[in-house]
Parts: sequence; C-alpha cells; structure tokens
Amino acid sequence: MSLVAAAVVPAAPALIPGLGGAADPLAEVREVARNAVADAVAEGGTDPYVVVVSSVEASLLGGRTVRRWAIGAPSGAGRFLGTGAPDRALPAGLEIGRMLLPEGLEAELLGVAQDAGTQECLTVGRHQTDGADTVLIVVADGSATRTEKAPGHLDPRAEGFDAGLARALAEVDGRALADLDPEPAEALWCRGRAALQVLAGALAAGSGAGAGADPRSGADLGPGGRSRLRGEVLLDEAPFGVGYLVATWR
Repeated sequence: MSLVAAAVVPAAPALIPGLGGAADPLAEVREVARNAVADAVAEGGTDPYVVVVSSVEASLLGGRTVRRWAIGAPSGAGRFLGTGAPDRALPAGLEIGRMLLPEGLEAELLGVAQDAGTQECLTVGRHQTDGADTVLIVVADGSATRTEKAPGHLDPRAEGFDAGLARALAEVDGRALADLDPEPAEALWCRGRAALQVLAGALAAGSGAGAGADPRSGADLGPGGRSRLRGEVLLDEAPFGVGYLVATWR
C-alpha cells in the first residue's frame, strides 16, 4: 500500500480561531491550509486519514516515540489563554489538524516525539501505510529564527533551511526530508522535523523500494524519481519570524 496524498500545514497556535486575537492575523493562512487539506482528502476517497505532528507531549512519555489521541479529545486552547487544559487535551498541532479536516471526517491523531531519531520517524511513517493506502496531514513549521523578533531570534542559516524544505515539498523529495539533521533543525527551532520525516518514511513505503528501505539510500525519491505524487507549495511565508509552509502532494 502507499501514500496517496499529503498536505503540510503550519503548526501556529494562532491558526485556531480565537487564539490570534480580534485581528486574526493568520486568517488567510488558515484558509489556504484548509483548502490544501480538503484537496488531499479528496484524493483519498475512503482511505485512512492520519494527522501527524511533532509533539513535546509524546517526548515526555518515558521514551515512547508515538502517542495517539482520540478524535474527540478535548481542546487544549486554554493553555494559551491562561485557563489551563484538561487531561488528555490535544496538543496545539493536532488541534490545528483536526480543525482543518472536512466536517465529520474521522482521522487518526498521531503525535511523534519531537526528539525522536530520524530512523524512528521513518519507521513510523512506513507503518502508516501498512495494509492500506493513506492520506497524511502533517502539521509542521519550518525554522523559528528568521528575524530578530522570532521565537529563537535571528539565525542566518534559517532562510536557506526553509528554502530547502520548500524545495523538498515542491519536488516530492523524500530523500531531502529524510536527510534533515535533528541537531541543526533543533538549533533553528524547527520543531516540525520529526513529523516531516514521518512523511518521508510514508513516501518511501510506497516507492517500490521495499518495506525496509531508507529514503536516504534505498529509494529513489528525488526529482525525477519513482514517486507518482505531484508536489505544490501553496504558501511560503515567515510572519513573526517563523517559516510557514502550506503544500500538497497529490
């Protein structure tokens, strides 16, 4: 089985209505992201849908790589409003993914440890296509060091790093995503690295390279490679000094 479609959307909490204040500064980004998810879902028919994020909540669970949340889990928006969040509340990224899904659509909500190693992430991605064609909704930011006022302040490497992510998504280049080095990604405050590498693993699983293939060596997933998916970057911006990308693989 294989990855039949994917959408990549930002992980910004301000995408959740009410968290960006009355100005709603990411309203246009939200609309582009919602349309990207709808397009990916439309490719999938009745296939399983999986929303995946890099999750600090999963990282805190005693070495476990993956944590799953119920589609009906309570909102965790209160953690950003000073009112607190109930037990088993969704991480912000999964809440964003759930919010962007077409109404009534059931999906698996998957948090991958933010500090998971590359091979762990690739393996998680391959497992998402076990026994079924799958649509992935990946909630992940690029760097958060694009300007002096960014959460991680300015790092001159950030712009090139984000450009590389945009190129990989446009070209459906699983090898480039698999090659993301966790240490530089963390230094640039790219907290979506693990989720993006899950996407690479899911792509490799359907590439004809075999279940054990590593996208960095055993699968031809670069431009002109075996992937039958087409990539399109619909948004590439850095408001607040954070790299936001919206892209589809269809």
